[in-house]
Amino acid sequence: MKREKDTSFKEGVCNIPWPTLFWGSAFFLLFCMLGYRSLWGSEGRWAEIAREMIITRDYFHPTINWEPYFDKPLFTYWVIVLPARLSGVLNEFVVRLPSAVFGLAALYATVSLGSMLFSKRSGYLAAWILLTSFGFIFWSRTACADVQNMAFILIAVWWYWKRREQPGFTSYAVFYVICAAGAHFKGLPAAVLPALVCMPDLLRDSRLRNYLSFSHAAAICLGALLYLAPFLYAALTAENYGQSGLYMVFHENILRFFSAFDHKEPFYVYIYYVPLLFMPWAPLLVSALADAVRRYRGADNNHKWLLEAVVIIFLIYTASDSRRSYYIMPIMPFCALIVGNFLVDAGQAKWRDVALTVQGYCLLLVSFVEILAPVISPLVTRFTGIMPPDGLVPALSITGAISMFLFLYVKKKGIAGCSGDDANHLPVSDVRAIAAAIASTVVLTVGFYCVQQNILEKYRPYRPFLLKARGIIKDVEPSRVALGKNIASAVFYLGFDRPVHVLENADEVAKFLSEKGERYLIIQRRQLKKAFRILPEEMKNKPLLASDLYPGQRRKKMQLLMWRIKGAVKTDSD
Repeated sequence: MKREKDTSFKEGVCNIPWPTLFWGSAFFLLFCMLGYRSLWGSEGRWAEIAREMIITRDYFHPTINWEPYFDKPLFTYWVIVLPARLSGVLNEFVVRLPSAVFGLAALYATVSLGSMLFSKRSGYLAAWILLTSFGFIFWSRTACADVQNMAFILIAVWWYWKRREQPGFTSYAVFYVICAAGAHFKGLPAAVLPALVCMPDLLRDSRLRNYLSFSHAAAICLGALLYLAPFLYAALTAENYGQSGLYMVFHENILRFFSAFDHKEPFYVYIYYVPLLFMPWAPLLVSALADAVRRYRGADNNHKWLLEAVVIIFLIYTASDSRRSYYIMPIMPFCALIVGNFLVDAGQAKWRDVALTVQGYCLLLVSFVEILAPVISPLVTRFTGIMPPDGLVPALSITGAISMFLFLYVKKKGIAGCSGDDANHLPVSDVRAIAAAIASTVVLTVGFYCVQQNILEKYRPYRPFLLKARGIIKDVEPSRVALGKNIASAVFYLGFDRPVHVLENADEVAKFLSEKGERYLIIQRRQLKKAFRILPEEMKNKPLLASDLYPGQRRKKMQLLMWRIKGAVKTDSD
C-alpha cells in the first residue's frame, strides 16, 4: 500500500508559522511561573552570594553569611546581580532568570547547528526534543551553573562550525572568548570540551594544519588572559578574604576529576543518567543512538562527527572520578541533534516507525495514569497516609486528558493548514506521529512545571516559616540569632545585612545557650539528634515556631523549629 506524504514541517507549504510556535512555546515553558516556587537545594547559595555582593558591592569575593565561598567562578553570580541591580529586586524569579535565558540560548544554538549540519527541520525537531526533556527544562528553571555550562560549550561548537572554513584570528579569538566566558560559570569543562568535541572534524581532511598558525596561538593567549583576569584581580584585592579562586578551580575541577572527595558514583551511572535526563524521550534517544552506531561506517562526515561528539563527552565525564546526573548535561544538545536527524531521515522508515510507536505508547501510558489520578489518589492516601494538596488531582486528570486527546487527534487527523508533497519524503503517518508526540509532551511539561509543581509548593513550608521568623526577629541584632548547617537559603530569607551564628557542634551550641540576653535559635528537627541533642527536653518540645507538616507526613526530620531564648540555659550535658 502506497504511503501518503505530508508537509507538516515544510516551510512555505504549511500555513502554520513553526518557528514562531516553537519560540513561543520555549519562552512560555522557560519563564512561566519561574519565580513561584521557594528556593530549592543549592539555589540558596546562588541567591545569598548575589545578595551579599549587592550589599557589600564587592563582586570579586563571593561569600555566604559573610564567609568566603569561592566554590564556583564569578560570572555565575554576576548574571544574577546584574538584573537585580537593574530592577532593584532580588527574588526567586531573578535568581533563576539566567538559567532560563541561557536555556533559550542553548535552544537557538541547537537549531542553528542542526540547520548547518543537516537541515532546518532537523534543527527544530532537535530543539523540540531538548526543550521538552526533563533534564533540560528542570535545570533551566533552577538557579545553577549547569545550563550556562551546557550553553557555552554548545555555542563554542556552533561558532566553530559557523566559521569552520574561515580560519583566522577573529574566528579563533571569538571561539576562545566564548570558552573563557563559559569557564567562569561552571569551571574548566567549558574551556576544554569544545576543543575536544571539534577535534574529530579537525583531524579529517588534514584540516588541523590550517589551524596551526601564529594567529591561533595569539587567540589562545587572549582567551587565557580573559579567563585569568577576574581571578588575578580577586587575588590582588583579597586582603583577609581567605580563599583563592584559582585554587578552587584546581580543587573543584582537576582534583575532583582525578580524585573525587564527594559526589562519588559508579563509573557506569551515565548509562542510565543520560536517558533519565531525556525523559520522556528515552525510547527515541536509544533508538536514534543505536541507529547512528549501526550506520556509522557508511554515514557522511557530519553524521560521523555528531556521534563522535556524543562519545567524547560521554567518555570524558565517565572518566571523571566525581559523577552526578547533571554534570553530563552538555551531552544533551548533541544527543537531541541525533534524534532530530533520525526523525527526518527518510532512509530509516522502519526503525523510526518502531521507535515512534514505542514512544507514543509511553506518552499515552503517562497520560492515562494522570487521568486515573482520582482513582489512584485514595490508594496512595490509604497506603502512605499522605493526602494530595487541594487542586492536584484535578490538575493531573485535566493535563492527562488534554495530552491524550491531542496525541490521538493529531496522530489521526494531522494538523490543519498543511498540504502538498513533503520534501524529505516522510510518510504522513510518521509526520503525524512526530507532531502528536511533541504536542502531548508539551502539554505534560506545561502541566507539571506551570501547574502541578506550583500546587505541590503548598507542601514546602520552608519559605513561609522563614518569612514568619523574619517578621519576629527583624529588629534583633544578627549576632543574637543562630542557625544550624545548610544555611544559605535561611540567611537569604531572613535578610540580615550582617552574619548570624552558625552552630556546627555541641560545644558551639553550649556556648550560645550559656550567653545572657534574648536570643533566637533556628534549626531542623533532625539536628536535635546531633549537635543540638544537649538542648533541654522541655525546650525541645516547646518551640516558639514550627514549620507546618503536610497531611500524612511521617518523616519530620526536615521540619524547621525556632526558639526564643531568654538568659542562660542549662543544657542536658551540664
